[in-house]
Amino acid sequence: MNVVEFIEEYSGKLDDEQQRLLEIQNHPVLINGSVGSGKTALFLNRIAYLLKSEEVNKSEMLNIVFDKTVTKQMERQYRYFFGDDGSAPNFTDIYSFAYRLIRRQCEIEGKSCKKAYRDLNSVIVRLSKEMFGIKLSKDQSYDVLGKISECRNLMMSEKQISEIEISSCKKIKFLPLYQEFQKFKEKKGIYDYDDILTIAIETLMKNKDLLAEVQQTCQFIHIDDAQELSFLGHMLIKIIASNTTNIMMFADLDVTIATQRAPYPQALNAFKDTYPEAEIITRNINYRSNATIVDTCNKFYFKEKAKLIHNNEDTCELKFKGFAELSKLYTYASKKIDDYEGNIGFLYRDFSMAIPLIEMLKEKGISFCFDGNMKNFIQNQFVCDMWNFIELLIDSRDMRAFYEVYETMGLDISKRVLLEVAERLRVDETVDVYQALMESNYKQAGKKKLASLMERIRMAENKSTLDMIRFIREKMGYNDYLLKTIGSIQSPAIYAFESLAQRYDNPDEFLYKLSSLKEFQGDLSSRVHILSLDNVKGMEFDLVCFIDCIRQVLPKLDCKEERTLFYNGMARAKHDLEFLSAKRSGGNRLEISPYLYEIHDSVTETTDETVKTNVASTPKKIRLTNLKRGVMIVHKQWGVGKIMKIDDGMMHVQFDEGLKQMNMRLCITKKLVELY
Repeated sequence: MNVVEFIEEYSGKLDDEQQRLLEIQNHPVLINGSVGSGKTALFLNRIAYLLKSEEVNKSEMLNIVFDKTVTKQMERQYRYFFGDDGSAPNFTDIYSFAYRLIRRQCEIEGKSCKKAYRDLNSVIVRLSKEMFGIKLSKDQSYDVLGKISECRNLMMSEKQISEIEISSCKKIKFLPLYQEFQKFKEKKGIYDYDDILTIAIETLMKNKDLLAEVQQTCQFIHIDDAQELSFLGHMLIKIIASNTTNIMMFADLDVTIATQRAPYPQALNAFKDTYPEAEIITRNINYRSNATIVDTCNKFYFKEKAKLIHNNEDTCELKFKGFAELSKLYTYASKKIDDYEGNIGFLYRDFSMAIPLIEMLKEKGISFCFDGNMKNFIQNQFVCDMWNFIELLIDSRDMRAFYEVYETMGLDISKRVLLEVAERLRVDETVDVYQALMESNYKQAGKKKLASLMERIRMAENKSTLDMIRFIREKMGYNDYLLKTIGSIQSPAIYAFESLAQRYDNPDEFLYKLSSLKEFQGDLSSRVHILSLDNVKGMEFDLVCFIDCIRQVLPKLDCKEERTLFYNGMARAKHDLEFLSAKRSGGNRLEISPYLYEIHDSVTETTDETVKTNVASTPKKIRLTNLKRGVMIVHKQWGVGKIMKIDDGMMHVQFDEGLKQMNMRLCITKKLVELY
């Protein structure tokens, strides 16, 4: 089969340059292509042509992709476009490939191989708490892992490592944490990402026979998303490719998102130095998106230096949909599936924000697939605490639930007393946790506090699910607990949990529905995808909807990586693009994402009641007498906060970003604050 025959049978949309690159080039090639320029299509067609033309056997080919998720995606796409006649290629990611090399060496030496862990996030969280008394968020722990990976890849000295700061948590002393992390891995006998690459490189440099064996099976090397390779990843590929010129890398040097893996796109700037006689091809024409979407991407990401060139002259209306309540956003998204015939990608920045949509589609029996770890949401501290509180309010004899939440209620109870209460409940079915505690050897001061709590608890037992949650937060002191432990009473997990609670008035039914999500699996063949902005590489949809365009969710931080993710997400859209936001979630006031201001000079939100309002909210008129200790306010820059103290015309307000001190009269005069 020649190129012409292959194109006629399998691929009718390849341009002249792409058709040329299908064939063996006999020199290294780097294709630097912008989003939508056809890199993934060329990657798959090149591999398919070499196999279909029988010029190459799949056992001689190494095809590297971004990660395991993309591996499965590429396998599905290959079978869809080219069939599966037994010659389908193998795809792998750089870490799985490196780990196979290590296992092969262990087989040769007749010894067991250390286990490899892709995600040691929980270890970083535990070490930070033990060493510094700091409970890191998921994002903060990944920042730490990214810095550790950077240290390993760039082979930093101890002095260089000691100078590193974690911008999202400056209380952490990085060098001691780094050292303790390395000791932990050594003690447990495990590898992380960077260990795998390091050991694989050392193994090939020491064992020339194994290197020759590997090179024999890697005569033709294809690497997608090469800009995401770390320095060690590039070193490993260079060693393997030392006896072949048939290496082709596909990259977008404008889009590097895997920051926790310490990507080193700088290596591609020296591609011709690394691979003599190399050819570098630049492709900036976007074949995927229409003119409106391409212009929007240019305006947001490249500003006046518009880089993408659209090939499709069609236009569309960018839609900015705002809703009075977050729950109505999900209702709109669900209805969109019925109204829109093409493929839809619902993209999110925080997985919690996708949970209500996932649950709604599941209950309606709508086919869809999703990524993200459902168990991570269920195990979120707020979700766990609310779950246990609700179970305790449903059944006041539930000692397990009480044990999980008594500290958040401000109760200081010794283990001896807890055992005494548990035993009382076991032998006497007529008492509940509170009565057993009041009749125990619990200290008198504690009993007095418990008596006050009991009065409030009885009031909440027959409330609806959402009212129960609000009661726990506002009347049982849980908001104060949140401010004390995480410094905020708002988070994506809280928004999602309360949005779900609005659907089920019965607390028992609510917990049942929530529990049923744990093992739920989507339909991979569906036209509807719910995906993280981290996992949309190589994907495209007729319609892309961003479902969490909310300040401090999208973006999480003001940095280039967040902008890149947003830009890359927009560029997945072929024909239509929508941005969804909401003004409130339960008792939480929400603000629109600042990114939307950038891509539209006069954004308007159309509420579900079809009332048009300007995006910027109009502050309510307030007086000095309105500002009192304990009052919740909304500041234009800092968002929602609680007044902790009033002193000589100054108010001390606790915001998500810390405690701020501000002049009360100035805030009112300049219209900087409004009542929450």
